[in-house]
Amino acid sequence: MTGKIAIVGAAATGKDYLRKRMMDKGFIYGVSCTTRKPREGEVHGKDYYYIPTEEFDAKIERGEFAEWQEFNGWKYGLTKTEFERCSVMILNAEAVTMLEPAYRNRLFVIYLDIPEGIRRERLGERNDKNDSTDRRILADNEQFRNFLDFDCKITNENF
Repeated sequence: MTGKIAIVGAAATGKDYLRKRMMDKGFIYGVSCTTRKPREGEVHGKDYYYIPTEEFDAKIERGEFAEWQEFNGWKYGLTKTEFERCSVMILNAEAVTMLEPAYRNRLFVIYLDIPEGIRRERLGERNDKNDSTDRRILADNEQFRNFLDFDCKITNENF
């Protein structure tokens, strides 16, 4: 079995930054599907596969996802095909705990646990028109409150 790396963390912890650095070193990124709209600068097929809810639900019915969940009113999921293809992926806390052992046992999970003040600052700089900083912080704090299913935890925002 081939080992893989999952990067996990709340909004604005540096998941994309770490993912891009790993891709620069030859890692292959696993692109997840989502029903949310793209943020400014995001590209379909590179950042996410942006698909309608009906298409996402059809993939669920066909058993195509290694994991999927609803978060902040949108659905997110990584297909089994994408899981097998990639060497690094970004997941949220719920996704890690939902993985069947056959998938979870192949992952080394890096948890980015960056201080809330830094995250607020970064989220404010994004100027996200689809979401508010306060709502993101509250939702993330709830999701990561008791998260312990990781192999490595990074708390330095300048990792």
